[in-house]
Amino acid sequence: MSNLKNNWKTLALNGVIALLYGFLALFVPEATVVAIAMYFGIVILLIGVIMLIEAIGNIRKNVPWLSAMIWAVITLIVGGMITFNTEETLSLFVIIIGSWAIIVAILQLYMVTQVDLSKNRKNSMIFNGILMLLFGIILFFNPFQSAAFLVVLSGIIAVVMGILLIVLAFNLKSLIEEIE
Repeated sequence: MSNLKNNWKTLALNGVIALLYGFLALFVPEATVVAIAMYFGIVILLIGVIMLIEAIGNIRKNVPWLSAMIWAVITLIVGGMITFNTEETLSLFVIIIGSWAIIVAILQLYMVTQVDLSKNRKNSMIFNGILMLLFGIILFFNPFQSAAFLVVLSGIIAVVMGILLIVLAFNLKSLIEEIE
């Protein structure tokens, strides 16, 4: 029973955290995007430091170390770029995703002309290809604002999930009180 008592508190806390993130994402999306990217940059930097320590340990143990050292340095460089040039790196990342979406869309639209498909499947692939092409173009030409928009969408989802978790937590608490 004590485990259930703790579970409703955990659900409520998760709901509050989701609401906090959701409101940040909705009301300050640009700052939230930068904060998320910077957080990942710091995490990548820390991973790079750990990898570097491991590579140095391999040197001391007389085991192969060059590959580990190269990956550690690359990881440190990427982490540093993301942490200290966050907006530029984020824009570049979103441009890469946009370019990928454009290439996939063009290939998908080309495949429709080359493969014999049912009318339903062909229409579905054409619709998906056009949608992916538009998505890629928007990301490619407006990367930072696109990332902020995606954060706003995640904020909406977080607010809804936060509310649901809090409601579920208090329903669980009521159920526990009825059982006792």
